[in-house]
Amino acid sequence: MAGEQKILIFENGFDLSNYMLNLWIEIAQESVRRRNRFTVALPGGRSPVEFYSRLSALQEFDLWGRTHIFVGDEKFVPFDHESSNFGMIKTDLLDYISIPPANIHPIATGQKSVELAAEQFKGELMHFFEFKSANAPQFDLILLGAGTDGHTASLFPDDERINDTNRVVLPVSLPHLKEERITLTLPVINNACHVVFLHLGASKADIIKAIIDDKKDLPAAKVRPTHGRLLHLLDKEAARKLSIRETCPHEGRAVVYEA
Repeated sequence: MAGEQKILIFENGFDLSNYMLNLWIEIAQESVRRRNRFTVALPGGRSPVEFYSRLSALQEFDLWGRTHIFVGDEKFVPFDHESSNFGMIKTDLLDYISIPPANIHPIATGQKSVELAAEQFKGELMHFFEFKSANAPQFDLILLGAGTDGHTASLFPDDERINDTNRVVLPVSLPHLKEERITLTLPVINNACHVVFLHLGASKADIIKAIIDDKKDLPAAKVRPTHGRLLHLLDKEAARKLSIRETCPHEGRAVVYEA
């Protein structure tokens, strides 16, 4: 149902990744039936590593040829830099699957400035999704993580521009960031058919409580798909401070926490 939010709490990251793998296949099949392609924006970071490892085993997945993989946000560094989100996704996933090179859409970080990189990425999105400048592209799936400060993608609490509903791509240059960044914006994220957060580890427990239970005014809490579905997948350590935090003991299934 459009607009719904669910929180699923798993015993561990392995069960969470198993669930996400099956969900990926389900959404991909649904998207190809509906639009003859599956479009997804992926994050970097530590939370999706185990899932990417499981997904990379789908070498014979019959829908790779109709799957288009974008990066939801990127650091303004070369792809071979240790901080590159695309570099991490390539190393952990793309190098192992039979996806056509034309179906892989990194953010071009070889531009002279982060602003030019953001403009180029916006142009590529407009060309691929064929949307008008006043609208936003619609991804079938956007996968996200949340930082301990409540940021998601590269949308940070101290950046007032994240509330600008007219932006599709945002260049990010903030004093506390080691690298400049380029990111999809909230209008794009909230226009997706499916948005899935992956939350793993005890270090995320406080911010998960702030986002889900306390509904604080944080970028990750502003993710509320307009017409799509929002799903938070947590291991029990990340969920330890939620008001409901039981896990289901049966393989891969999870307690559903309606928020």
